[in-house]
Amino acid sequence: MNFTNESIKHLLSSRELEMISWLRKGYGRSEISEKMSVSIHTYDGYRRSIRTKLQIRNQADWARVLVSD
Repeated sequence: MNFTNESIKHLLSSRELEMISWLRKGYGRSEISEKMSVSIHTYDGYRRSIRTKLQIRNQADWARVLVSD
């Protein structure tokens, strides 16, 4: 799948977009969950949801999402 900021914005919730923003800045799992004031389990749920909605299959797909323009 081709990832652009526009396509990502249309598919994800505001909280999922916030998580992508923190990931793009290089923050890790525990840092992001703390900044978003959610548990690690909620973070994991957002990550699963993003993976499903964007059809992310592997690390290369994640990398394309994080550097999309």
